[in-house]
Amino acid sequence: MAYDVPTAAELKQRFPAFGTVDDEVVDYWITDGQRFVDTSWIEGDYAPALLSLAAHNMALAGLGTDASLAAVPAGVSRFKSGSLEVAMTDAAANARATGSLDSTRYGSEYLVLLRRNKAGPRVSATGIAPFDTYLRFPQGQA
Repeated sequence: MAYDVPTAAELKQRFPAFGTVDDEVVDYWITDGQRFVDTSWIEGDYAPALLSLAAHNMALAGLGTDASLAAVPAGVSRFKSGSLEVAMTDAAANARATGSLDSTRYGSEYLVLLRRNKAGPRVSATGIAPFDTYLRFPQGQA
């Protein structure tokens, strides 16, 4: 496996909700995702991260048809069928309004991959000096 940029067909296979979106549009969003996902990522996470980020950005742009929206989506606190009445929790409404990664299932998938690849500094133990060293050489005197 190599760091191959995924294609529009691969995105549509992974996320069928974007099956009707033109390939040129999908390619645009995949290319846009390359600003955030590069070859410093784990090789096996590279393509899934690009696809998830592209799908998230397309969903925010109103592209595709997400089947999960046919059911009650996460964050909905009230739902009424006759004369359709829907209420969202404040957190869900804010996430959707700001376009945070948690606002779509694709963004949530990308977020998991992002944390695995770019979680920030990692700390490891390097050992400690024996206590008597501090007693023999106070203030670094030798």
